Amino acid sequence: MENIKRFFTLARKDITFKRIILAFFRRLANIPQFFLWKLPFGFAEENRNRLAKYKDIHAGKRVFIIANGPSLKYVDFGKLKNEITIGMNRIYLMKEVNGFVPTYLVCIDKKSQTLQFTDDYDNIDFPAFYNWDLRNVFKHKNRHIFLKEKLNPKFSKDLVKEPYGSGKTVTYACIQLAYFMGFDEVYLIGKDHTYNTDEKVGVPILSDGNEENHFIKGYYKPNMTWDAPDLKSEEYAYRIAKRVFEYEKKIIKDATINGQLNVFEKVDLSTLLYNSEK
Repeated sequence: MENIKRFFTLARKDITFKRIILAFFRRLANIPQFFLWKLPFGFAEENRNRLAKYKDIHAGKRVFIIANGPSLKYVDFGKLKNEITIGMNRIYLMKEVNGFVPTYLVCIDKKSQTLQFTDDYDNIDFPAFYNWDLRNVFKHKNRHIFLKEKLNPKFSKDLVKEPYGSGKTVTYACIQLAYFMGFDEVYLIGKDHTYNTDEKVGVPILSDGNEENHFIKGYYKPNMTWDAPDLKSEEYAYRIAKRVFEYEKKIIKDATINGQLNVFEKVDLSTLLYNSEK
């Protein structure tokens, strides 16, 4: 049902025959992966047990979910050192820039992220959550945790019992993980919600190594690819998350500096961090 509702929010130009065919084959490929994830023994059971340890581990606390937008250049990461943070994708590059390392890392993108930067993700040495479907590309998979995706945007409250909802963005997966961990307050940072491209949704774009869609130039290396984003589907998923948080009397706000996402209430990041130092 949620997929049908989301479909009617898409722009006509973004509904292509190729996209429909790819969606069909993704669903076929997902069937065996879902059953493997549900197995009551072996690595599937071990992985669920590791994930279960994080349920409500941060009950009642606040977390900053850190995307990868250019606005991160204007964030004082020194003031985040005592905060719990969930970073996504290549946020680990921040260590080279200013020494920042998030509390947790999440990467669920297969083509643009995991398969292009496999060694980087494999060697992350702090708690990291990856896409179950690609568990076998990791040499060190026993030190990571793998999340299963369901191919609709329904919000998952318990990631052990139910795969996370797909929102066409890792940010939505991070929000569901934050809920699972028990946080009462969630603040988004670096979710600029804008890309320098006019391509249709899902069209692969060949990188020249100079894009400025992220916090660091060279985020993608020359001749790597990334897909044009599906911002409408992202917004649909965010509205689902907003309803869940409001119903549960939890807080979710957007602290991105000059961000273009208009689903969540805006809040000034400097005020949040200043108040935490009092």
